[in-house]
This record gives sequence, C-alpha cells and structure tokens, in this order.
Amino acid sequence: MKRVRTILLGVAGCLVAPTLASSTTSGELLRSCAEIVSAIGAKTDGELDIPQTGLSCWYYMSAIQNMSVLEAPHGVRLLGICAPPETTLIDYVRVFVAQARKRKAQHDNAAALAVVILSEAFPCRTRSR
Repeated sequence: MKRVRTILLGVAGCLVAPTLASSTTSGELLRSCAEIVSAIGAKTDGELDIPQTGLSCWYYMSAIQNMSVLEAPHGVRLLGICAPPETTLIDYVRVFVAQARKRKAQHDNAAALAVVILSEAFPCRTRSR
C-alpha cells in the first residue's frame, strides 16, 4: 500500500508541480479546448478538423486520456479517471469545457484542473472486499 501511495504522489507531483519552463494555465487550456468544441459542433464521428488554436488542447487531452488507464499493482487507476472504453478524446474535451466553464475558481495548473474535472466526470468504482 505504501508503494501505491508513493506512485500516486509521484504522478500527482509530476502533473501539478510548477516548472521553470512556461506551463499551460487552465485558462489557456480552456480557450484552446473551447475552440475545438466550437469548430466541430455536434459532430462526433468521422474525421474531425481540429483548428490550429485547438491543437494544444487536443495534444494535452490526448496525453491525459492515455495516462488515465495507468494502474497501480492492485488495479487502482493512478489519475482516478475511469472513463468507459468507448469514451473518445472529443468526449474528454467536451466534458472539460463544460465543467471548466462552470467553475469560478480556476486552478493555475491546467493538469490539476483537467484531472479533477475528468475524475469527477468518470469516477472509479471502489472495489468491495
């Protein structure tokens, strides 16, 4: 259990730790993701034309989606995001935009906000023993 906590803290630290390099703010991520939602509208299948201004969001959410399936030894999702297998990247983007717009106090760190929003939208069920 101690190893799981260490792994979780390490992942969380990498996501939310400030860096010397310029990092994406939650406001910047929201604007980029909103550009995608506006550009594609209700379209959900086929090819999507992601606007240049939405590419940072697309890559950011793609990384979070890929990392969301990482598990600790006992099957605990490291980011606490348990989206159904059919959940698409555009689903992640839409959920993020809808929920980030509702929040009054934005996080400075985009990763922290995205992980909080997506883990609330796609919670993991706890296993009963």
